[in-house]
Amino acid sequence: MDIKRIKFERTGGFAGIRFAADFELDDLPDDQAHQLLEMLDDLDFDELPEQILGRQQIADGFNYSITVITAERQHSVMTSDTSAPKAMGPLLELLTQIARQQARNKK
Repeated sequence: MDIKRIKFERTGGFAGIRFAADFELDDLPDDQAHQLLEMLDDLDFDELPEQILGRQQIADGFNYSITVITAERQHSVMTSDTSAPKAMGPLLELLTQIARQQARNKK
């Protein structure tokens, strides 16, 4: 995937804190960008359905929105703690970390 931009949002949780990130891969350190690309490739992200949501939502759970923009297309996936495939966990953790870093840098 020739990724141009990634948009990420995590909402919900006990305190209802929203974390969001909107960045180009060139904005990240090389190792972090490489790790992110590997995770997206391993998940075949562009082949995932737009919604991976279970019927049962848990109180204080997190909801996630990931949008990957390439030169050819834009693909978004919405999921939650309870419905995300196990293999997606490390990607969600990394994107949350990047969103927190962006929030700290804005202060």
